[in-house]
Amino acid sequence: MLILGIAGYDPLFLLQGLGRGLNKDIGGTIRWTAPLILCGLAIAIPLKAGVFNMGVDGQLYLGAITSTAIGLLLFGKLAPILIIFIAIIGGMLAGMIWALIPGLFRVLWGTDEVITTLLMNYVALLATDFLVLGPLRGEGATGTTYSTNSLDPSLWLPRIIPRTSTNIGFIFAIILAIIAAIVLYKTTLGYEIKLVGTNSIFARYAGIRSKKVIILTFLISGAMAGLTGAIEIFGVHHRFPGRFNPGLGFDGVVVSLLASNNPIAVMFSGFLFGLLRNGAMNMERVTEIPRSMSDIVQAFIIMTATATFATYRLKGKFREIFRKLKKYLHYKTTSSSSEEA
Repeated sequence: MLILGIAGYDPLFLLQGLGRGLNKDIGGTIRWTAPLILCGLAIAIPLKAGVFNMGVDGQLYLGAITSTAIGLLLFGKLAPILIIFIAIIGGMLAGMIWALIPGLFRVLWGTDEVITTLLMNYVALLATDFLVLGPLRGEGATGTTYSTNSLDPSLWLPRIIPRTSTNIGFIFAIILAIIAAIVLYKTTLGYEIKLVGTNSIFARYAGIRSKKVIILTFLISGAMAGLTGAIEIFGVHHRFPGRFNPGLGFDGVVVSLLASNNPIAVMFSGFLFGLLRNGAMNMERVTEIPRSMSDIVQAFIIMTATATFATYRLKGKFREIFRKLKKYLHYKTTSSSSEEA
């Protein structure tokens, strides 16, 4: 609200936009919450193992185009529910394969996964452009509005709020977040993932195969991203429009950081950013404030969340300074007492 006031807008417009996102358009808020939770999980799980998957957007695109192709090719040959199931599994497998490549680079040659996953986003984006403009090009598509043909309505995911884009993908996201929390905090695998992320050398001495754990987290992350793409297609767009993804993977980084990589907290941070995204759209419709103002709010949240790391380091340094100061004062006191004696 302070930023809006400085920019010359009415600060109360922010509350108006968020209020519409909660009251009049809760369906829109939940629609954005579902993919943000899934992308947040796709970032949080590998981060627990000490690896940073910045390729969620590319894995999402590959999962989306794969599930779209399966839905178009199998329609009329199998029951709709079976096609949806196969398409979602296919999307998850595509995301897993795309995530596996930088994972292998990391464990075999020590390649920085941040660089490889970021670069592979562009490969995935251009690959889907080729498919949508070529083999999967839909009827009536033009150079600026290219997409595949639409999926048959029988293949659309059921909606949980009528007349909105809110579908059962939101339920999938909640269930997966709970499962991820149970795995991370209640199972041996979760213990191994956290130990590898905390101290990989100690993990190897403890008999944990660190490379295997890293590959596994990449696969899980890719599956989450591919699932997000499949849900976006079958639950929201019902076709693959070129470059439809509005940066959900990068928003997932913010969701994960704000939640301190805790799957349960990811549900709440995902809802917060879903509210911000939908609220910004509502605010833009009813006021003159551009939705980019929400990016500024997100940037401040990022700085606040990441400041935690700096705080820990500063606390350690101050603790060390106070320890040395206490030792020095004790030495001076002892020396003075000796001289007086």
